Amino acid sequence: MAGPPKSALEPLLGRDGCARLQRALTARALRWAGETGTPYLAYADEDTAALAGAGTQTFAQVDGHLGERLRAAFAHVSEEHDGPVVVVGTDQPGLSVSHAWGAADDLREGVDVTLGPATAGGYYLLGARRYDPALFDIDPDAWGGPRVMELTLESVLGAGMSIGWLRSERDLDDPRDVAALLADPCAPADIREVLAS
Repeated sequence: MAGPPKSALEPLLGRDGCARLQRALTARALRWAGETGTPYLAYADEDTAALAGAGTQTFAQVDGHLGERLRAAFAHVSEEHDGPVVVVGTDQPGLSVSHAWGAADDLREGVDVTLGPATAGGYYLLGARRYDPALFDIDPDAWGGPRVMELTLESVLGAGMSIGWLRSERDLDDPRDVAALLADPCAPADIREVLAS
């Protein structure tokens, strides 16, 4: 799912720089999805939809808070796609094949839900063998905050589902995250280039 431009980074990158970064992160997530599975893009606007390449299924996001948009996107793909569904946001520049393998291994081995925790308290990846409302059934006001992972775990475990766990990753949300990424020699070159321009 493509998110809105990163307004928390405007003091560092400016409005145009935030928009360039969001496009680059969305394009990176789409490449990852295309390399590891069947890509779908839930888009908020036509500019984002235009980033989808050949073979990417696109559909408009529903209105509502993040949880409602995630729920609707997951349900939509589940109806069209036979098998597990993995949802990733676009705040994680370091998605790699190993993330896809880890999620696929968990789901293939019978785990109901696999999660990739983000260091700020949310998650960068959620995969599930089937759609269940409990996947996104947390307080609407909590979405985007530091308790998203905690509340998601409560909801999923409360629904009796088993959980797999990927390694924790740092999203790209604020200037500290930018500094950490630029200090990492393994950071993706395309994202470094956007941040340096």
